[in-house]
Amino acid sequence: PFGDEGQINVLLIGLDARKGWDSPHCDAIHMLSLDIENWTMQITSVPRGTYAYIPPGTYGETQYYLANACALAGLDYGIERIEAVVGVRSDYVVTVGFSQVLGILRIFDLPTTEGLQWLRHRQSYAIGDPQRSHNQAVFMKDLVLGHLSKFRGLFSVPMEYLLYTIVDTDMDFATSRALLN
Repeated sequence: PFGDEGQINVLLIGLDARKGWDSPHCDAIHMLSLDIENWTMQITSVPRGTYAYIPPGTYGETQYYLANACALAGLDYGIERIEAVVGVRSDYVVTVGFSQVLGILRIFDLPTTEGLQWLRHRQSYAIGDPQRSHNQAVFMKDLVLGHLSKFRGLFSVPMEYLLYTIVDTDMDFATSRALLN
């Protein structure tokens, strides 16, 4: 299902939004590059405060960064800016909001409120947002290496589908399932 390319790029964006918000910030930004020949994964994390041009508007000098590109110029524009920063076009985009992250944490039987707080925390780190991005990447790696095994066995397809339905993505379920397997 992947064509001739040996790499699949999945842009994972954590949205800072609550239900009903029209323009969420891109709060967590990670490009997952999957080498489908050697089955390795590289995670490129981009701090939300990375500079991004935003089309003319009434923005303050300090508002030109990726999180705001998504909020002020739209998610599609934000994705274009993220791809420009990473230097890679995404094959698929996965977005997840606060409530969805809580659902994922529950599925994996992980602490919910504390987990979300840890994934979002940046204020007390000396380097702030870059450390938070690193922590998020480590969390995703641990999720893949330490917790995906919960999906093996009799209930693997329903559990994979449940996880698939929690996030928003342009990836079809068959591709998602192939990548998980």
